[in-house]
Amino acid sequence: MDNPDITRWMELALDEAERAMEGGEIPVAALLVAGDDELGRHWTSVSRMGTLAAHAELLCVLNAENQLWTPARPLRIITTLEPCLMCLGAAMQVGVDEIYFGMRATPDGAISNFGHLLADHASPKVTGGIEEGRSVELMRRLLSEHADHPSAAYVDEMLKAYA
Repeated sequence: MDNPDITRWMELALDEAERAMEGGEIPVAALLVAGDDELGRHWTSVSRMGTLAAHAELLCVLNAENQLWTPARPLRIITTLEPCLMCLGAAMQVGVDEIYFGMRATPDGAISNFGHLLADHASPKVTGGIEEGRSVELMRRLLSEHADHPSAAYVDEMLKAYA
């Protein structure tokens, strides 16, 4: 990706993902950005919150409150992992213009599995592979340093696409 702004935002998301892993979570984080302003950042908090719905992208949208209705555009989500269908749907519902992600999530990624269905719907522009290597490396570190992590089987399945 030749967009230094997106790369800079992704580097911040990756730093946050590393903190997530240090906090016992899967290393996935997202930022919600309007124009040049960060509206929020979150990491996936499935373990801490006790719900499989506690994805980073969804938490960004839920916690942005009335900031989503800003005239500053584009409204973007930058996330270290391809969003699932739930997170993509939430982004569509609140009018996110663009989504940028790091690594593919072949087991349940919305674009990998359902991208062909999105052509007929008003969906955000989605671009993957941003700083992908660093996202993959964080997932590999999770497996090597925390083999008993509750997300280990999911991460192992995801990494098969990168073998």
